[in-house]
Amino acid sequence: MLYNEKLVLNNIRKLRKEKKLTQDEVSKFLGIARGSYAKTENGINKITLDIVLKLSRLYNTSIEGLLCLSNDNNELDTVLKEGVTYNGKTLSSTDIIALKAFLQGLIANK
Repeated sequence: MLYNEKLVLNNIRKLRKEKKLTQDEVSKFLGIARGSYAKTENGINKITLDIVLKLSRLYNTSIEGLLCLSNDNNELDTVLKEGVTYNGKTLSSTDIIALKAFLQGLIANK
């Protein structure tokens, strides 16, 4: 399972819009100011465990689902499409294919 902050923030925004909720309504549910929630949803403020727990209840989803940590086979593909860097350099598509094969090999025996 790979954590990707951009993917998580997009998921939280998508879930809010699917429920047809405004940032104001979500912030009231969370007990925080709308501005603070907007900053969280946009990645300016880090998402806290308290917010994760409350959002998972609000959206009736698991914490793993909210944080995009499921064991979905497409998860790795989704993360790799966001672009991968190592030591400040972007990996080529060949490097990413090799990395994907390596990671899949690591978890295949578990």
